[in-house]
Amino acid sequence: MHRVVFALLLVALFVCVLHAQSTTASLTGRITDPAKAIIVEAKVAAISDSTNVRYETTTNSSGEYYPANLPPSLYRIEIEKTGFKKLLKPGVNSAPY
Repeated sequence: MHRVVFALLLVALFVCVLHAQSTTASLTGRITDPAKAIIVEAKVAAISDSTNVRYETTTNSSGEYYPANLPPSLYRIEIEKTGFKKLLKPGVNSAPY
């Protein structure tokens, strides 16, 4: 009986210590113009170099974007906003959570 209780306590201890590894990543950034003014509601696409899958979002009121739940990969970022030249940024590495 004592062995069973001890074994259960030991298992409970290890469960509290284990951390799951994440299989997703995210990117974050802030879009500004050359004068450092924020760009709101710009279209931002993260395109995986390995699969060519697009993950799209828009910038918020602070000019920030957060495409989340991305597979870890290299991405190229495309940013578009009416009145601005389209910006391409290749070789962006996503960071795991």
